[in-house]
Amino acid sequence: MATYTDTLGFNKGTAAYPADGLVSTTKFEVTLDFAAIVAARLAAGATALAAADILQVIPVPAGSIVLTAGIDVVTADTSTATFDLGYTGGSPAAANAYANDAPATPVGFTVANLANPTLVATADTIDLLINTAVPTTAVIRAFAIIADCN
Repeated sequence: MATYTDTLGFNKGTAAYPADGLVSTTKFEVTLDFAAIVAARLAAGATALAAADILQVIPVPAGSIVLTAGIDVVTADTSTATFDLGYTGGSPAAANAYANDAPATPVGFTVANLANPTLVATADTIDLLINTAVPTTAVIRAFAIIADCN
């Protein structure tokens, strides 16, 4: 299993909050177009994605509470790909905190409920674990609602 910190084929942004300091709760999101990701990795000579690989997709600033997170399948895949969304290392360590075995088909949301907000004391990332197969045509949107507690 490999963890990739690069952003070949997608833009995960940064952990910075708005400069005005007036917004303490923010929606972070990233769109993952797997056809573009696979093509970008190939063009860059990077290792191809495989089952059990992890993409770090949403940076979480230190001193934040993740209220909820999830994935939205925008374009369904034809494979049997499934995903976990959560934290794959560090603390907290719950690889499926927000989505567990979420399928790349059908179109729709897989979201954790608001009953268990997660304090992230040190900067971390919310990660997408590719469980069963690498999707080839799926487009998914990973998102998190994060409160700045600093």
